[in-house]
Amino acid sequence: MFYVITIDKIIHWTQLLYLLLATVWLGSLPFVKRTVQKESISSALQHTVVVGIGFYLLFGSPSTPDWFNQSLFPVTFPIALAGLGLAICGIGLSIWARLTLGENWSSSPSIKQNHALIVTGPYRVVRHPIYAGFLIALLGSALQHGLVRSFLAVLTCAVGFYLKVSVEEEFMVQRFGEAYLRYRRNVSALVPYLF
Repeated sequence: MFYVITIDKIIHWTQLLYLLLATVWLGSLPFVKRTVQKESISSALQHTVVVGIGFYLLFGSPSTPDWFNQSLFPVTFPIALAGLGLAICGIGLSIWARLTLGENWSSSPSIKQNHALIVTGPYRVVRHPIYAGFLIALLGSALQHGLVRSFLAVLTCAVGFYLKVSVEEEFMVQRFGEAYLRYRRNVSALVPYLF
């Protein structure tokens, strides 16, 4: 008996990668340093709502307006595989970055007790590799859906991550001063050599 790989199975494997990501995030929560300063509730709401809308557009089932669900292209087996490849790369990058941060990680912009400036691993290439990885993975999922709303979702999440990055940058400059400014001059935020 042969195991048949279908587009639906590939999409299912991609969904399992997000479950792996969530497991790493939740499993590492007890091992982070104590927070000494965090962003305001209004700041947190801004980026959280925007990213939440993006996730809903990609993984939810919005029915209106009709053009949201318009197919941009047929999702073929190679496109589904490309989406899986992007999801593997993106989620792998996010997990690598999360593990590199170690106990300095936080789910929201903050300063930790004895916060260290991490510039190794994926942080040598981009300042915010977790968000870069998320965007790569979300692009992979958008390919697997092939809908207008899927790509709008990625753009929406990019705006939300930009808002979050802006707050994180302020905290890092406040905490590390010239060392962070020098790092920021030398290393792009999300896309190497571009942004």
